[in-house]
Amino acid sequence: MLKPDATVGDVVEQVRENGFGVALGDDGEVLGTVDDGAVRRAALKHASLDLPVMTVMSGRPLVADGPERAADLLRSYRVRAVPVVHRGRLVEVLTVDEVPDAGPGKPIAVVMVGGRGERLRPLTDKVPKPLLRIGPSSIVERLISALGTAGVSDVYLAVNYKADDFDKRLGDGSQLGVSLQYMREREPLHTAGALSMLPVEPTGPVIVTNGDLVTDLDFARLLDYHWHLGGAITVAGVEHRTQIPYGVLRSVEHHLLEIDEKPERRDFVSGGIYALQPEVLRFIPPETSMGMPDLIADVLAEGLPVHVFPILERWFDIGSPEEFEHVLLQFATGDQE
Repeated sequence: MLKPDATVGDVVEQVRENGFGVALGDDGEVLGTVDDGAVRRAALKHASLDLPVMTVMSGRPLVADGPERAADLLRSYRVRAVPVVHRGRLVEVLTVDEVPDAGPGKPIAVVMVGGRGERLRPLTDKVPKPLLRIGPSSIVERLISALGTAGVSDVYLAVNYKADDFDKRLGDGSQLGVSLQYMREREPLHTAGALSMLPVEPTGPVIVTNGDLVTDLDFARLLDYHWHLGGAITVAGVEHRTQIPYGVLRSVEHHLLEIDEKPERRDFVSGGIYALQPEVLRFIPPETSMGMPDLIADVLAEGLPVHVFPILERWFDIGSPEEFEHVLLQFATGDQE
């Protein structure tokens, strides 16, 4: 539990520790609850982590008077956890992992590592970008290990450029806690097209990620968010800030209201990580080059919902040797491994 004077940032830290959420109150009395999804929805509005937790708290939370009711709520509302409360006080917390048939199904992951890494040449002339080392392990090993920690046991690697290097380095994935299989592209199929090569029909959500990203993202939180909202696709987004070097004219028709001097734009851009429902794969032609934006456009045109999941954790898209050096410094001490 957290005190009512906690901040949104305190919630983020607590959820990272316990994995599902927090109750808010004093002396065991539950005033409300907040989970990771509530924090991320607030982040979509660019809310500060310094705001009072009450701004994201549910004042009418899902609570149960016993385990059976809690199990019903977990299935009906597709949430990670439900607190059991007696006379307004927290007794226990029941999670979806403890309730049969309450979860989203068994997830799999597809990691895209087939690119040539042109922007990082000459580093990538001999070593594929995903196999460049960040501290004790490579970029792609960090991603695969994080997927395994999030409960993804089956990972598929879409390979093309220097494909044999990945097999030699990663093997069957057992040292990373997963079962690793390779999908060899004869020609680059891009982020969505490679999914047509999956040798299995998924029964649960599919995580798709570029294999050259460095991030601390907890993939379990992405899966929870995707499952709770019930969309066809969830796109992970990163907040990008742009300083406009001019005075922006704010007007209605020809009437000037004010001049906003050198404002900062804050936009969410694609983070190269996605969660898909298995039914989405029908939009992908067999072994045809297709980017994720094209797939998303087709899904939206069909009237299916697509959601945005803001990444609050560290995230780097390494686009130059200088940026690679910067990331190496970020992870050099191991303080946030």
